[in-house]
Amino acid sequence: MKQAFRAAVTAVIGLLSAALLVACGDDGLLPDDATFSAEIRRTQFGIPHIKAADEKGLGYGVGYAFAEDNFCLLADVVVSVNGERSKYFGPTTTYDPSGRGQQLNLSSDFYFKSLNDPALVQATWDRQSTEIKDLVTGYVAGVNRYLRDKGVASLPAACKDQPWVRPITTLDIMRLMRRYAVEASGAQLMDALYAAQPPAAALAVNERATLSKRAAAGAVAGAVKGAAATPVAASAAAYIPPAPGFWAQRFDTSRLGSNGVALGKDSTASGSGLLLANPHFPWVTALRFYQLHLTIPGKLDVMGASLTGFPGVNIGFNRNVAWTHTVNSSRHFTLFYLALDPADPTRYLIDGQSKPMTRRTLTVEVPDGKGGFTPVTRTQYATEHGPLIKIPGQLEWTASAAFALRDANADNDRLFMQWWEMDKADSIQAFKSSVETLLGIPWVQSIATDKAGNAYYADLTPVPHVTAAKEAACIGAPFRPLIAQGLYVLAGTTAACNWGDSADAPQRGIFAARELPSLMRTDYVQNSNDSAWFTHPAQPLTGFPSIVSIDGKELSGRTRIGLSQIAARLAGSDGLPGNRFDMASLQSIAFSNRSYFAGQLLDDLRTACAGGGSVTVDGSAVDITRGCQVMASWDGKAELSSVGWPLFFAWQQSIKASGVNFWTVPFDVADPVNTPRGLRVSDAAVTEAARVAMARAMRSLDQQSLDYTRPWGEIQVAVRGAKRIPMHGGNSADIYNAIVSVPIGDGQFDVRFGSSTIWTVSFDGDVPRAEGFLTYSQSTDPTSAHFSDQTERFSAKQWIRFPFTEAAISADPTLTTQRLRE
Repeated sequence: MKQAFRAAVTAVIGLLSAALLVACGDDGLLPDDATFSAEIRRTQFGIPHIKAADEKGLGYGVGYAFAEDNFCLLADVVVSVNGERSKYFGPTTTYDPSGRGQQLNLSSDFYFKSLNDPALVQATWDRQSTEIKDLVTGYVAGVNRYLRDKGVASLPAACKDQPWVRPITTLDIMRLMRRYAVEASGAQLMDALYAAQPPAAALAVNERATLSKRAAAGAVAGAVKGAAATPVAASAAAYIPPAPGFWAQRFDTSRLGSNGVALGKDSTASGSGLLLANPHFPWVTALRFYQLHLTIPGKLDVMGASLTGFPGVNIGFNRNVAWTHTVNSSRHFTLFYLALDPADPTRYLIDGQSKPMTRRTLTVEVPDGKGGFTPVTRTQYATEHGPLIKIPGQLEWTASAAFALRDANADNDRLFMQWWEMDKADSIQAFKSSVETLLGIPWVQSIATDKAGNAYYADLTPVPHVTAAKEAACIGAPFRPLIAQGLYVLAGTTAACNWGDSADAPQRGIFAARELPSLMRTDYVQNSNDSAWFTHPAQPLTGFPSIVSIDGKELSGRTRIGLSQIAARLAGSDGLPGNRFDMASLQSIAFSNRSYFAGQLLDDLRTACAGGGSVTVDGSAVDITRGCQVMASWDGKAELSSVGWPLFFAWQQSIKASGVNFWTVPFDVADPVNTPRGLRVSDAAVTEAARVAMARAMRSLDQQSLDYTRPWGEIQVAVRGAKRIPMHGGNSADIYNAIVSVPIGDGQFDVRFGSSTIWTVSFDGDVPRAEGFLTYSQSTDPTSAHFSDQTERFSAKQWIRFPFTEAAISADPTLTTQRLRE
């Protein structure tokens, strides 16, 4: 069977003529009248500068260039979004879809079979603008042209001669777009959606009786005119409170985070805009960025980076505007608690009326062990709120209660159109108008500046329309503690608790842009994944529903160090000349590698550690002298030469876990940048807790074979084939230059997340000037010249000037030109 499939793929590729790609099944590869032409010029580090006369040609060039560098990555993600990982890689193996951890293939496949139902995908395609359809059509043609030119047998090792490699289609790209939309919502709950099956036929009699009595007594909420009813409480059998921090950890943005700073004319030496774009995304998976420069003469001239499969720019700049994004703290889905019909656990009660759940059969193919495939089916149950979920031991589906998921981004098909309009924006006003009108950015904030020196912030994404009043009325007591962890469980027992609607929102059930946080200033705006609240200390954004933005919440160390560094520069107290930003001073903020909490705690830790000595931990004596000596000489940074950062971070984690209130000055909402601070060493109990935490930290790192007496650059590396490239930066809870690494078994740690595409863009001349890095380099192919070249420059902090003008491109000593047409 596999040999037959491979032969079929080869035959298909052979039939794709050099002049025209023909249709293939229901997922037509290209329309019959498609023609494409593009010029691809590559400069140093493999950056493609793609020029075409129209959108079809531009997409064609993007698709071909991306495939040259990352074809196997795209082919693999196409398998995923089609729900075919079990078919080709086995149902019980796992993969990492987005840098958040391993996911079982089978549950992933059923999720994508549901999300990317053929009718929904086709409807998504039908709703795209003509420009997007042309871009995507061209992109598909470019990718398939590369596959035809290269041949399956000559592909990189990761996908060479593999049965899952095939020409892609326009609908594959729509499936991928839909997958990106739900990254911060439904995609985090694949296992919970897969696990949702009705309880066994033999249901507990007493549970049935209990619910019947409640219903008879009117516990099931009736219709309420003008206000939400009090929701039915979850039965103990259905809901068990999770461990503290369970949901907060699940929705943690520290791995999929970012820093963004947009400086306006009042903060720059030139009086024009200046941008720092510093997203922290996975260094692996389809969420990698790709650098490119796109030009349609007279219509478009934009440079930046995009995610796999997108034929435009997600983060970047054009001649008038530069922008970046940071993952926001808004929630993009809610759960609904369901009271079930006592007679049937696949019926639910709304306002006292029993309604049947809908049923849909999903089918996934798995290997049959004989060289072929066999279908595996599963019934998905759904309510008017959405499909059911189940998390064993927390959110169960019992005879009396269950939980449903409603995902705001499942209906957001505006992503590509949104970014395309941003790419074309010729002013900050046009940029702002596109963001506020389309509301298509799924789960990130926008931070932008322009040539005129305006700074714009927008936390405008599809957020469930749950007002503060609805939150108070529709979230029952058992679920209220979950709000602080980012989980909203509304009462599905009454229609009054459904999401609301805004007349001017582009889709049902979400807030309109006018109801969400935004800010325009001429000094600066910034964000490092905290809520919109403290975007600017002089103008807090307050009063929004908590599902949108939480006021008065303690800021992360990364936000605090960012704000502190900006304030020091503008006050002229950072040791640099003057009190305004230029590109060099902005770059120094990006790579200061200072530990914020070292500045708040290190001196006091040294006091607590004085003399070292022995500490008893879990009945065993631990000598902390060596650790204390390391802390005594550490520079408070995560530089390549720093000795002590991993020990300090482990100590922080340990003392936080101790439960001891160790701060000298507690958090003060009136001073969120400078509080909490100080280790209360005047308290003997705190001093002892600090010493015990040091012992635990040392023991933990010893168990990981991490020698914290070595320079950080000898410990944290980027593995590139036989190369191990030293990496600066540290954990995103504390270090602005966020880098997250994992042990690789020999005392070193390999980078998996963090600073990815980094841009500083200045409008201080006639044309924008940009410098930065793609930290993991352009290509995922180990044989490519661009597999590690930018990684080495990032390690050395040698900023790369990106050529934007015709003169700069033409002057590049490595320039190559490729012209494609079909």
